[in-house]
Amino acid sequence: MSGALFRLDNRLALCASFVREGTRLVDVGTDHAYLPVWLARNGKIESAVACDVRVGPLENAKNNIQQYHTETIVSAVLSDGLDKIDPENALDIVMAGMGGELIAKIIKKQQWLCDNRRRLILQPMTRAESLRLFLCENGFRIVNEKACVSGKKAYSVMVCEYDGIKREPDEEFQYIGLLAGNSSYEAKRYIHTVNEKLKKKLRAYDENSEAYQRLAILTKHFDGYINS
Repeated sequence: MSGALFRLDNRLALCASFVREGTRLVDVGTDHAYLPVWLARNGKIESAVACDVRVGPLENAKNNIQQYHTETIVSAVLSDGLDKIDPENALDIVMAGMGGELIAKIIKKQQWLCDNRRRLILQPMTRAESLRLFLCENGFRIVNEKACVSGKKAYSVMVCEYDGIKREPDEEFQYIGLLAGNSSYEAKRYIHTVNEKLKKKLRAYDENSEAYQRLAILTKHFDGYINS
């Protein structure tokens, strides 16, 4: 990746689209630091901290930061989640490419995230329903959510802000969030993926059970979104 600046894949590009202009960014689990480097080279951010819990990926991040001459904007920090991050350098926080339960665990550890100045941009690879439930129950409002397709998979990226209001989301919201009724190809692909997993879960239940009846109604509802 020498010479011209690389392009972000659709998943990271969607995350980047939600980052506020001129912000101080933290990219948790940065891996190669593609996101903060791209944002820095395009003049979108004031500063960025690329952090990872693993030494190998952090070395990859440092190499890319140097290769694309963004050392004055992007720094690399070895950190378990946000443990080593100065809150003053974290106005927009991206957590992408990790499980929803791990993202929830990272958020729960840092009380300073309960601040409406901050924006969380979250892209869970698994258990997105657990993450949405956690956010709602802990005073974080999902203010925007979009889907994308990267490779052969569909992903959801959600933007969250703290308002301190605890919510009790229904099952539909837990599984597809703000994508309900979204007619885009990407949203329908995401809902289809979620629905196929739910249909597999149905096979484990007795058809006369309450759990089966509840999930059956939900899958039919999602079929309606997909086919509309």
